[in-house]
Amino acid sequence: AASTEDAHSSQRDAECINHNDTNNNSCHLSEPLVKPGTPLPPPLPNPNYSFRGRALPTNLIAFNSTEGKQRFMHALQNDCAESYFPLSQQFLNQMDPAYCGTTTLVLILNALAIDPNVRWRGGWRWYGDEQMLLERCCIEKERVEREGVTLEQFCGLARCQGVDVKKKRPLSLRDRGEQRNAAGSLDAHDIHEFRNDIINAVRMPPKTQQETDLEIATDADAHNDSQARACNGGHFLVTSFGRSSLSQTGDGHFSPIAAYHEPSDSCLVLDVARFKYAPYWVTVKDLYDAMIPEDKATGQSRGWLLMYPPTKGKHGSKKSLTVEEIEGKRPAACVPLAGSGVSLCAVEKIKVDYCSVNNNR
Repeated sequence: AASTEDAHSSQRDAECINHNDTNNNSCHLSEPLVKPGTPLPPPLPNPNYSFRGRALPTNLIAFNSTEGKQRFMHALQNDCAESYFPLSQQFLNQMDPAYCGTTTLVLILNALAIDPNVRWRGGWRWYGDEQMLLERCCIEKERVEREGVTLEQFCGLARCQGVDVKKKRPLSLRDRGEQRNAAGSLDAHDIHEFRNDIINAVRMPPKTQQETDLEIATDADAHNDSQARACNGGHFLVTSFGRSSLSQTGDGHFSPIAAYHEPSDSCLVLDVARFKYAPYWVTVKDLYDAMIPEDKATGQSRGWLLMYPPTKGKHGSKKSLTVEEIEGKRPAACVPLAGSGVSLCAVEKIKVDYCSVNNNR
């Protein structure tokens, strides 16, 4: 059962600012994620059949198969599955067939220990579901339910939550010919870079500020080492690919990568559509090729994303931290409840204008 402290705020919380009169759901970005006046796409047609799940195509290796387990053990022994642990701790199933992008982002936000600055339930600040992202965004929930999100919209949603994102697209067949004539002039990246990004992601996932704070609090001698690793430049890797290119049913899809197996040159996809496909291994080449086909919504290929935490720690060089600081304890009255329609912050526009990860500022 929740404690009285978790469930209720005390009388002293009355000194907190009341945000009820600062409700503002408009998008402050100079380029909204959806242009004003863009009509909603037509509703999705009713399904003709019902399924308990989908059979995994033979070109993919099930994570829980004998071969899948062997690949994972090899990856573990060679330090190529470090991302699996923070991602699996937050692994969840998308709550709507078109929510793969928002669900993947929720997973990454929780793995990065990003503070949503609103309460999900009770006194807990945590990304409990996709609605935490969609309730206060310029992308309507109904639009996402009908067509999902594009690569650019995913990046915008992530940046609005404080994540530093690097977007990369694969070289198309046409790009590859142009690259031979003018190397480095294209905004596209080859399979070697994709593989290197995967290996870097699975070997050195980002360390959260909370993990760093806890190490410092429990071991004063670990301060310098912990601060260095908190800024290790590590990232999580998310892919956006066409399912049909992998012989799967469906179209565009988002999911994170959790491990890499060098002998087979394959990576582990933690598919967030768990009702459809459980996690599986796919070769780097097949996954790279699955990102090349054009997304009809943008007229461009899909791609992959490097997801970094905010670069600045809030505690600076402070060596001694209290448990309350590590846990981020605040009076509940100071933190709006998700879904209440209350603005997250009275200086929201200022925060957006000066946000270090807002590319439109």
